Parts: sequence; structure tokens; C-alpha cells
Amino acid sequence: MEIIKKVIVKQILTEDSKQKLQEQFLSRQYRLSNELKQLEFVLHKKMKETTDPKYQRSLQESFNKEVAKRKDRIRQIELKLGQLEELEMGAELREGAIQMIEQVAEGDNWDEIMKGTEIVIKDGVVHELRNGGMEDDE
Repeated sequence: MEIIKKVIVKQILTEDSKQKLQEQFLSRQYRLSNELKQLEFVLHKKMKETTDPKYQRSLQESFNKEVAKRKDRIRQIELKLGQLEELEMGAELREGAIQMIEQVAEGDNWDEIMKGTEIVIKDGVVHELRNGGMEDDE
């Protein structure tokens, strides 16, 4: 029988991976800044199209929510960039989790099967496979 099991993927921080992460964060930050400008433009356009105060208030509230979301994401990115600067080379960063298929047969030790598995990546190459850690429920 086969089951689906969660596998944690980690990345070893190197100069190359650090630079790529910084570029990704800066790219997202730039995109979010552009979205803020676009929202501002659309709001002004919509406000000119109507004179209904209720509709204008509703537009302004929606706009403020969307702006707050994007500003929060920008703050999170800035925090991640700061954290990235503080990390030492060789540190392991959690990339996420994937699912894998594992064979299970009668008589197998369930606790061993369910212990955490990790794939460690270094500069885009599988560097290490780890078995037997604790299951990570994030």
C-alpha cells in the first residue's frame, strides 16, 4: 500500500542562494509598490466617475484595506531582507513542504514511517536526505 507523507524542504544558505533570495524579495517588493501606485490611480479614476458619497466612502474603505494589505506585505519583505542579512553562510532555511509517496506494508513500524523526512538543497542541488526527525506540522 502507498501513503502520502509530508517532506520538509530546506535550503543551505550560500552566497548564490542569498543573492537569489534577495532578488526575489526585492522583486516582490517592487511589484507590490507598483500595485500600490495602480490602486491609487484606479481610486482617483473611480472617485471622479461618481458623486455618490456612499459609493465614494465604500471605494475609499476598499482601497484602504487593499493598501494596508500590500503595505503589510512590504513590511514583511523588509523584515525578511533584514533577517537574511543577519544569517550566516551555511544556515538552513525552510523552503516549504512537499508530499511524497511512501510504501507501507504489514509489519512496518508506523512510528518510523511517520518520522519526519527532510530534503536539504544547496545551490539548486539535493545535498542531503534526512530521515528520522520529528514530524513538522507547520
